[in-house]
Amino acid sequence: MKDVTIDACFVAMLLEGAQQQGLECDPILLRNGISRLALSKRGTRVPLKSFAAFAIEIMKTLDDECLGLTHRKQRLGSFNMMCRSCISARNIRRSLKRAAKFWNLFQNGYQHDVLIDGEQISYTLSPIDGQRPLNNYLAEAILSSIHRFHCWLGGQFIPLDHVAFEHAEPEYADQYRPLFYGAPISYDDEVCSMTFPLRFLDLEIVQTPETLDQYLRGTNLSLLYQPKNYRVIGDQVRQWLERNIKQGNYKATLREAATHFQMSQQVLHRRLQAEELSFKEIKMQTRRDLAVNLLFQNKYKIEEIATLVGFSEPSAFIRAFKAWTGSTPLAYRQTRR
Repeated sequence: MKDVTIDACFVAMLLEGAQQQGLECDPILLRNGISRLALSKRGTRVPLKSFAAFAIEIMKTLDDECLGLTHRKQRLGSFNMMCRSCISARNIRRSLKRAAKFWNLFQNGYQHDVLIDGEQISYTLSPIDGQRPLNNYLAEAILSSIHRFHCWLGGQFIPLDHVAFEHAEPEYADQYRPLFYGAPISYDDEVCSMTFPLRFLDLEIVQTPETLDQYLRGTNLSLLYQPKNYRVIGDQVRQWLERNIKQGNYKATLREAATHFQMSQQVLHRRLQAEELSFKEIKMQTRRDLAVNLLFQNKYKIEEIATLVGFSEPSAFIRAFKAWTGSTPLAYRQTRR
């Protein structure tokens, strides 16, 4: 999934926190191949690896895992210690409670709570008076990272029944679909929360301190990555399409995908539909992200990129790219210089 891109609005939210702390961000943007000019254009996307590197550099420079978005710093190593406090819990119930208790020690932005109601359990974030984070990014990152970390702890995917945010629906709301695996999302709620079935509370933790060491060698920006061992079908289809397009099979079809995944077209269609996706949509996003990454590399002419992502005519590629991003490929490339 190295060719995945992310909406530039996430870069802008991190910039807000860094600039609030007085950090000069232009050199950091340039070191990571991101153009400030491009950020002002709606629909601009940047390679996920560039965003991750940018976020990590800000985090390390500020010594703040909250990236300058809260009223006090969350020192580097906090996420690591939270993980270590949870690894010895017997099951997901105990781990969630430990995570909430750990973060509440800092009283930094949100009060964390674990609530049980009927057949569901919710992990909630209630804004602390006078400590509201600068923007939406922190709530999104916390809920996503808590969910994915506990999927990893239990060794299986934990489906989300619902996700709620206290903020209004943002322009980039479509980005929540992969972030929260297609779960229904509501806005303007009193608190931020994610809800999942109660039956997963007693899921035993299968990870160990040794596997945790390996887990922590990577980035704690789990907001960015689909967990590899329990990817949902939409993510698997995207990976399959990436391989096919790179190998020259630009006309890969739903029928071919269904054959590869050993199911009927109808079943594959229904499973994608359950994640609010379609084969056509995933194929479009895959071609778009491949094109954006190739443009960022500055090694290929526009005509060559058109061919590499499956367009027989450059003009058709230019029209499609403008529909995807609001800019022509050439203008898009120039904004990052």
